[in-house]
Amino acid sequence: MDKTELIAKMRDGHAPVEAAAAALSDGALLAQAPGMPGWTRKDVLAHIEWWHRHSMAVLAGVQSGVDPYPDSGEPWDVDVQNAQVLADNRDRPGADVREGEEASFKALVAAVEAAPDEALFESGLVPWLDGPAARVVDGDTWDHYPEHVPHLEAD
Repeated sequence: MDKTELIAKMRDGHAPVEAAAAALSDGALLAQAPGMPGWTRKDVLAHIEWWHRHSMAVLAGVQSGVDPYPDSGEPWDVDVQNAQVLADNRDRPGADVREGEEASFKALVAAVEAAPDEALFESGLVPWLDGPAARVVDGDTWDHYPEHVPHLEAD
């Protein structure tokens, strides 16, 4: 895969997220997400936004050599991280979350476009990342979206 293919996959994968979010009224955005007890559709959008920002942080870290998530001594747990994202964003207004998710996607695409191919596709550039940064971007975008599109769809 090259940068052009990566960006195309990101955009193609994000299109259903955009369509589902755009179809939601403000009330539906605040309703429980189908299949995600305790989460609203707004929470799902905030979750997607966080993972966009995660990819941007990793990509920036690869380019600067600085680990964006220095070792805290605790093992990293995706479920703990997702619960923290949920708690951190629970009180955000729906309009802010809509705008944040949209802006984070655009910013991530811009970051990928601006990144040197080496920073995206080479492994071993930094000791704290197992594999290339593009694999993180894949996992946080087009590979992640299909899991959540059903949670965003209106009743």
